[in-house]
Amino acid sequence: MGLFDYKNAGSEAGKALYSDAIALALYAYTPTGQPLPATAWAPIGASALGYQGKVGTQGTFYGEKDGFTSAEAEILGKYDGAGNLIGLGIAFRGTGGLGYSDTFGDMKNNLLAAVGPVDYASNYAKNAFDSLLKSVAAFAIAHGLSARDVVVSGHSLGGLGVNSLAELSGNDWGGFFKDANYIAFASPTQSATGNNVLNIGYENDPVFRVLDGTTFSSGSLGKHDGHQDSATNNVVNFNDQYASTAQNLVPFSILNPLNWSAHGSPGYADGLNRVIDSAFYDLTGKDSTLIVSNLSASSRGATWVEDLGRSGEPHTGSTFIIGTDSADWLKGGAGNDFIEGRDGNDRFRDDGGFNILLGGKGNNTFELLKPLQNFSFANDGDGTLFVRDAYGGISMTRDIGALVSQESGSWWSTRDITWTVTGNGLLNGNELTRYSHSLNGDALGNTLLADAQGDWLFGNGGDDVLRSDKGHVTFVGGNGNDVMHSTGDGSNTFLFSGAFGFDAINGYQGSDTLVFMGVEDAGQGYDYRQHVSQAGQDTVLKVGDFSVTLVGVGLDNLSTSGFVFA
Repeated sequence: MGLFDYKNAGSEAGKALYSDAIALALYAYTPTGQPLPATAWAPIGASALGYQGKVGTQGTFYGEKDGFTSAEAEILGKYDGAGNLIGLGIAFRGTGGLGYSDTFGDMKNNLLAAVGPVDYASNYAKNAFDSLLKSVAAFAIAHGLSARDVVVSGHSLGGLGVNSLAELSGNDWGGFFKDANYIAFASPTQSATGNNVLNIGYENDPVFRVLDGTTFSSGSLGKHDGHQDSATNNVVNFNDQYASTAQNLVPFSILNPLNWSAHGSPGYADGLNRVIDSAFYDLTGKDSTLIVSNLSASSRGATWVEDLGRSGEPHTGSTFIIGTDSADWLKGGAGNDFIEGRDGNDRFRDDGGFNILLGGKGNNTFELLKPLQNFSFANDGDGTLFVRDAYGGISMTRDIGALVSQESGSWWSTRDITWTVTGNGLLNGNELTRYSHSLNGDALGNTLLADAQGDWLFGNGGDDVLRSDKGHVTFVGGNGNDVMHSTGDGSNTFLFSGAFGFDAINGYQGSDTLVFMGVEDAGQGYDYRQHVSQAGQDTVLKVGDFSVTLVGVGLDNLSTSGFVFA
């Protein structure tokens, strides 16, 4: 799916559109100093558009109607490798940001949008740029472009302009802009026309979605995190202000200057770009909880990045935590977490559940916070270390070089013991704690037979056959279409992750557990009852784009306690 999926076009299309939109929005702030998008964009001037309105020395277009003359916009063309015009960009500038801007006029427009005349915000684009938009539409048509070739972007007040243009697009300018692509950042308003606008922002930004649609309410002065269909609803800019207990003693409000640090900080775009680059991106959606580290360099090595539950409504579902390319401290909670360290020597913590931890480059450490004997460990021989806690929760970890356990010390004290992750087990000095016994396949199809109770069977790549006549065995088929046979006393775990394929389980018992981790479109809250069907004597469970067939099992033999989706 993807957090920035637009009009259900898919994650790759959403990424490409987002990349253009964020670059256009940044360019609107500093057209002389901000690099243009990498996809061959260039400004289009007034003469090329046949436009007669007011234009700044740097090519910026100014608002046309009295009362809107502080509004500013940029018009850019997108060109292919042969120099052919293939798209247009309209970028509305937000409040301030340019040396020649009328910041007071911008602030007046912001205020009037909130408490001014009815439909002031909705009509903003027409009042400011009616003639310019007529010229852009005519220019596009003359060059064989349609509205689908147009990207409209802007940040803050510029985002309000994006939503306004979308609101008016069906009835004004000959309806040309109706099917344009509208991506707004940190907009205080949201268009009421449906999901034709994607409103992107951080929930702890007091400007983002401060108005309910275009309406000011009492909630506008406090938390205003109600769900919006067109918006990202649970993305946290984890900056120094959000992390500070002292700075959060007063209520979250647009009236609190400290809260504004999440609105235009240097890490604003960088944090969103790291979301796009995340290995977990395809698992996210507009309502996913994402905690994005934007701490200052001095705070990164002293502050745990976690969901502190500030400034927004309570979060549900899995939590995604994204680090930086420096050394980060990243901490999951008791639920299901997806944590990505990226570059740097990162430290990880987690309080349980079913989790995926990606260390990235660097020397990374997973702090267990409990004695080592509270856990069991298995290595699939393909780079993934599985950590199972005493309550059955499982963490899949990659690029973790050390584990730290918390052991009893003298009297009532505790001491941290560091264990190096090796191919044979966890090593502390001369002490080696071996992994749970496992049989590991390779990239080809393998047949694996469990030797003892508690074994792990890792098929890894290929179409594998995994067999067991023991109990408490963990089956991990991996990629490929795998067949699993269990004839033991049950209480087995069948773990599926990513693009796991089309698998079958023979001998399923009610005491077994099926765990799905990181399967696209099947995260926490996935209701198996809506995706299961009877096929002859078998039950077929569809999970995202893949499926598991329970051979010889009827629907009546299933219960919610037998399934975990993370």
